Amino acid sequence: MKKKLFALILIVATCVCAYAQENQDTIAKVKKTKVKEKVEKVFNPNGEEKPEIVRDRLNIDIYHSFWMGMPQEVKHLKFDPGFSVSALWDFKVSKKSPVSFGVGLGFSYFSQFTNSLLKISDGWIMKYYVINSDIKYKLNRINYMNCNLPIEFRYRHRQSGFKFSIGVRVGLIAEVSQNYKGADPEGGSMDRWYKNREIYNTQRISVEAYTRIGWKAFAVFYGVHINKLFNNGTGPAEFPMSLGLSISLF
Repeated sequence: MKKKLFALILIVATCVCAYAQENQDTIAKVKKTKVKEKVEKVFNPNGEEKPEIVRDRLNIDIYHSFWMGMPQEVKHLKFDPGFSVSALWDFKVSKKSPVSFGVGLGFSYFSQFTNSLLKISDGWIMKYYVINSDIKYKLNRINYMNCNLPIEFRYRHRQSGFKFSIGVRVGLIAEVSQNYKGADPEGGSMDRWYKNREIYNTQRISVEAYTRIGWKAFAVFYGVHINKLFNNGTGPAEFPMSLGLSISLF
Protein backbone atom coordinates (compact mmCIF):
# COMPACT_ATOMS: atom_id res chain seq x y z
CA MET A 1 0.00 0.00 0.00
CA LYS A 2 2.82 2.38 0.91
CA LYS A 3 4.55 1.61 -2.42
CA LYS A 4 1.39 2.40 -4.36
CA LEU A 5 0.88 5.65 -2.44
CA PHE A 6 4.51 6.64 -3.02
CA ALA A 7 4.19 5.90 -6.74
CA LEU A 8 1.01 7.98 -6.92
CA ILE A 9 2.65 10.89 -5.14
CA LEU A 10 5.65 10.67 -7.52
CA ILE A 11 3.40 10.72 -10.59
CA VAL A 12 1.43 13.71 -9.28
CA ALA A 13 4.65 15.59 -8.44
CA THR A 14 6.04 14.92 -11.91
CA CYS A 15 2.88 16.21 -13.55
CA VAL A 16 2.85 19.31 -11.37
CA CYS A 17 6.51 20.05 -12.20
CA ALA A 18 5.91 19.56 -15.92
CA TYR A 19 2.87 21.83 -15.81
CA ALA A 20 4.78 24.47 -13.86
CA GLN A 21 7.68 24.38 -16.36
CA GLU A 22 5.31 24.65 -19.31
CA ASN A 23 3.49 27.51 -17.63
CA GLN A 24 6.80 29.35 -17.02
CA ASP A 25 7.79 28.89 -20.68
CA THR A 26 4.44 30.28 -21.79
CA ILE A 27 4.76 33.28 -19.45
CA ALA A 28 8.30 33.94 -20.72
CA LYS A 29 7.15 33.83 -24.35
CA VAL A 30 4.28 36.22 -23.60
CA LYS A 31 6.64 38.64 -21.82
CA LYS A 32 9.12 38.46 -24.70
CA THR A 33 6.36 39.15 -27.22
CA LYS A 34 5.10 42.13 -25.21
CA VAL A 35 8.60 43.59 -24.91
CA LYS A 36 9.10 43.17 -28.67
CA GLU A 37 5.78 44.86 -29.37
CA LYS A 38 6.71 47.77 -27.08
CA VAL A 39 10.09 48.21 -28.78
CA GLU A 40 8.48 48.11 -32.24
CA LYS A 41 5.89 50.59 -31.06
CA VAL A 42 8.58 53.02 -29.92
CA PHE A 43 10.53 52.82 -33.20
CA ASN A 44 7.50 52.33 -35.44
CA PRO A 45 4.54 53.98 -33.64
CA ASN A 46 2.20 53.85 -36.63
CA GLY A 47 2.56 50.10 -36.99
CA GLU A 48 3.85 50.46 -40.54
CA GLU A 49 5.85 47.79 -42.31
CA LYS A 50 9.60 48.07 -41.73
CA PRO A 51 11.35 49.99 -44.53
CA GLU A 52 13.66 48.22 -46.92
CA ILE A 53 17.37 48.66 -46.22
CA VAL A 54 18.33 48.77 -49.92
CA ARG A 55 16.17 51.17 -51.92
CA ASP A 56 18.72 51.98 -54.67
CA ARG A 57 18.96 55.63 -53.67
CA LEU A 58 22.68 55.85 -54.49
CA ASN A 59 23.87 53.74 -57.43
CA ILE A 60 27.45 53.32 -58.62
CA ASP A 61 27.91 51.67 -62.02
CA ILE A 62 31.40 50.48 -63.01
CA TYR A 63 31.74 49.28 -66.60
CA HIS A 64 33.74 48.70 -69.76
CA SER A 65 32.65 50.61 -72.86
CA PHE A 66 32.51 49.08 -76.32
CA TRP A 67 32.76 51.99 -78.76
CA MET A 68 30.52 51.35 -81.75
CA GLY A 69 30.76 53.04 -85.16
CA MET A 70 34.53 53.59 -84.98
CA PRO A 71 36.65 53.81 -88.19
CA GLN A 72 38.22 50.45 -89.08
CA GLU A 73 41.79 51.75 -88.85
CA VAL A 74 41.30 52.80 -85.21
CA LYS A 75 42.36 50.04 -82.80
CA HIS A 76 41.47 49.83 -79.13
CA LEU A 77 44.53 49.18 -77.02
CA LYS A 78 43.11 48.17 -73.66
CA PHE A 79 40.19 48.08 -71.29
CA ASP A 80 38.04 51.24 -71.62
CA PRO A 81 36.81 51.79 -68.06
CA GLY A 82 34.06 54.14 -66.97
CA PHE A 83 31.67 54.81 -64.13
CA SER A 84 28.38 56.48 -63.31
CA VAL A 85 27.12 57.81 -59.99
CA SER A 86 23.40 58.43 -59.56
CA ALA A 87 21.51 59.78 -56.56
CA LEU A 88 17.80 59.04 -56.92
CA TRP A 89 14.64 59.42 -54.91
CA ASP A 90 12.46 56.30 -54.89
CA PHE A 91 8.70 56.79 -55.43
CA LYS A 92 6.64 53.68 -54.68
CA VAL A 93 3.35 53.06 -56.42
CA SER A 94 1.94 52.00 -53.02
CA LYS A 95 3.37 50.98 -49.62
CA LYS A 96 3.39 47.25 -50.36
CA SER A 97 3.89 47.42 -54.12
CA PRO A 98 7.12 45.97 -55.56
CA VAL A 99 6.97 48.60 -58.32
CA SER A 100 8.45 52.08 -57.99
CA PHE A 101 9.97 54.93 -59.98
CA GLY A 102 13.34 56.59 -59.44
CA VAL A 103 14.25 60.18 -60.36
CA GLY A 104 17.44 62.03 -59.53
CA LEU A 105 20.78 63.46 -60.65
CA GLY A 106 23.88 61.73 -61.95
CA PHE A 107 27.34 61.96 -63.46
CA SER A 108 28.85 59.62 -66.08
CA TYR A 109 32.41 59.13 -67.30
CA PHE A 110 33.57 57.13 -70.34
CA SER A 111 37.11 56.54 -71.60
CA GLN A 112 38.61 55.40 -74.87
CA PHE A 113 42.19 54.13 -75.37
CA THR A 114 43.19 53.92 -79.06
CA ASN A 115 46.13 54.14 -81.45
CA SER A 116 44.82 57.42 -82.93
CA LEU A 117 44.57 61.13 -82.23
CA LEU A 118 41.30 62.97 -82.70
CA LYS A 119 41.77 66.23 -84.63
CA ILE A 120 39.85 68.76 -86.68
CA SER A 121 40.35 68.38 -90.44
CA ASP A 122 39.58 70.44 -93.53
CA GLY A 123 35.90 71.17 -93.70
CA TRP A 124 35.70 71.42 -89.89
CA ILE A 125 35.19 67.65 -89.50
CA MET A 126 36.63 65.68 -86.59
CA LYS A 127 38.74 62.71 -87.68
CA TYR A 128 40.99 60.08 -86.17
CA TYR A 129 44.65 60.10 -87.28
CA VAL A 130 46.53 56.86 -86.61
CA ILE A 131 49.78 57.43 -84.71
CA ASN A 132 52.86 56.16 -86.54
CA SER A 133 53.92 52.76 -85.22
CA ASP A 134 57.44 54.12 -84.59
CA ILE A 135 56.10 56.66 -82.09
CA LYS A 136 56.26 55.42 -78.49
CA TYR A 137 53.71 56.73 -76.02
CA LYS A 138 52.50 55.83 -72.53
CA LEU A 139 49.04 57.37 -72.63
CA ASN A 140 46.50 58.18 -75.31
CA ARG A 141 43.02 58.47 -73.85
CA ILE A 142 39.79 60.23 -74.80
CA ASN A 143 37.59 61.38 -71.90
CA TYR A 144 33.85 61.78 -72.25
CA MET A 145 31.80 63.16 -69.32
CA ASN A 146 28.23 64.25 -68.84
CA CYS A 147 25.91 65.42 -66.07
CA ASN A 148 22.53 63.78 -66.37
CA LEU A 149 18.99 63.27 -65.12
CA PRO A 150 18.21 59.55 -64.62
CA ILE A 151 14.61 58.30 -64.68
CA GLU A 152 13.93 54.62 -63.84
CA PHE A 153 11.13 52.09 -63.67
CA ARG A 154 11.91 49.62 -60.85
CA TYR A 155 10.76 46.24 -59.60
CA ARG A 156 11.94 44.74 -56.29
CA HIS A 157 10.84 41.43 -54.76
CA ARG A 158 11.02 42.08 -51.02
CA GLN A 159 11.35 38.47 -49.83
CA SER A 160 14.01 37.21 -52.26
CA GLY A 161 15.89 40.46 -52.86
CA PHE A 162 15.63 40.14 -56.66
CA LYS A 163 15.45 43.47 -58.46
CA PHE A 164 15.14 44.81 -61.99
CA SER A 165 15.19 48.33 -63.36
CA ILE A 166 15.10 49.98 -66.75
CA GLY A 167 15.67 53.64 -67.37
CA VAL A 168 17.06 56.49 -69.40
CA ARG A 169 19.66 59.14 -68.61
CA VAL A 170 19.32 62.50 -70.37
CA GLY A 171 22.34 64.70 -69.83
CA LEU A 172 24.46 67.65 -70.84
CA ILE A 173 27.92 66.81 -72.18
CA ALA A 174 30.37 68.42 -69.77
CA GLU A 175 33.64 67.59 -71.51
CA VAL A 176 35.21 65.68 -74.38
CA SER A 177 39.01 65.81 -74.28
CA GLN A 178 42.11 63.77 -75.12
CA ASN A 179 45.15 63.10 -72.90
CA TYR A 180 48.45 62.24 -74.53
CA LYS A 181 51.82 61.41 -73.00
CA GLY A 182 54.75 60.17 -75.06
CA ALA A 183 57.03 60.96 -77.98
CA ASP A 184 55.97 63.84 -80.21
CA PRO A 185 53.40 62.39 -82.67
CA GLU A 186 54.51 65.03 -85.19
CA GLY A 187 58.07 63.64 -85.15
CA GLY A 188 59.67 66.25 -82.89
CA SER A 189 62.60 65.46 -80.61
CA MET A 190 60.85 66.43 -77.35
CA ASP A 191 58.33 64.29 -75.52
CA ARG A 192 54.79 65.67 -75.32
CA TRP A 193 52.39 65.63 -72.40
CA TYR A 194 49.15 67.52 -72.93
CA LYS A 195 45.37 67.55 -72.67
CA ASN A 196 43.57 68.54 -75.86
CA ARG A 197 40.16 70.15 -75.35
CA GLU A 198 39.85 71.29 -78.96
CA ILE A 199 37.38 68.55 -79.88
CA TYR A 200 34.50 70.15 -81.71
CA ASN A 201 31.12 69.23 -83.23
CA THR A 202 30.02 67.12 -80.26
CA GLN A 203 26.35 66.84 -79.37
CA ARG A 204 25.25 69.01 -76.48
CA ILE A 205 22.77 66.41 -75.22
CA SER A 206 23.49 62.76 -74.42
CA VAL A 207 20.75 60.13 -74.15
CA GLU A 208 21.53 56.70 -72.67
CA ALA A 209 19.12 53.79 -72.15
CA TYR A 210 20.14 51.28 -69.48
CA THR A 211 19.01 48.37 -67.35
CA ARG A 212 20.07 46.62 -64.14
CA ILE A 213 19.28 43.07 -63.02
CA GLY A 214 20.49 41.89 -59.64
CA TRP A 215 20.02 40.84 -56.05
CA LYS A 216 19.85 43.19 -53.06
CA ALA A 217 22.77 45.66 -53.30
CA PHE A 218 24.42 44.16 -56.41
CA ALA A 219 23.41 44.05 -60.07
CA VAL A 220 24.63 43.60 -63.63
CA PHE A 221 24.55 46.85 -65.59
CA TYR A 222 24.06 47.36 -69.33
CA GLY A 223 23.76 50.73 -71.09
CA VAL A 224 23.78 52.04 -74.64
CA HIS A 225 23.76 55.61 -75.95
CA ILE A 226 20.84 56.32 -78.26
CA ASN A 227 22.48 59.31 -79.95
CA LYS A 228 26.00 59.67 -81.38
CA LEU A 229 28.89 61.57 -79.82
CA PHE A 230 29.26 63.95 -82.80
CA ASN A 231 26.67 65.81 -84.82
CA ASN A 232 25.71 64.07 -88.07
CA GLY A 233 28.33 64.49 -90.79
CA THR A 234 30.81 66.35 -88.59
CA GLY A 235 32.72 63.42 -87.06
CA PRO A 236 32.80 59.64 -86.61
CA ALA A 237 29.38 58.04 -86.00
CA GLU A 238 30.55 56.61 -82.68
CA PHE A 239 28.74 55.94 -79.43
CA PRO A 240 29.49 53.85 -76.30
CA MET A 241 27.79 50.61 -75.28
CA SER A 242 28.65 49.66 -71.70
CA LEU A 243 28.61 46.47 -69.63
CA GLY A 244 29.57 46.15 -65.98
CA LEU A 245 28.48 45.90 -62.35
CA SER A 246 26.30 48.11 -60.20
CA ILE A 247 26.38 48.67 -56.43
CA SER A 248 23.58 50.27 -54.40
CA LEU A 249 24.84 51.72 -51.12
CA PHE A 250 21.42 52.30 -49.52
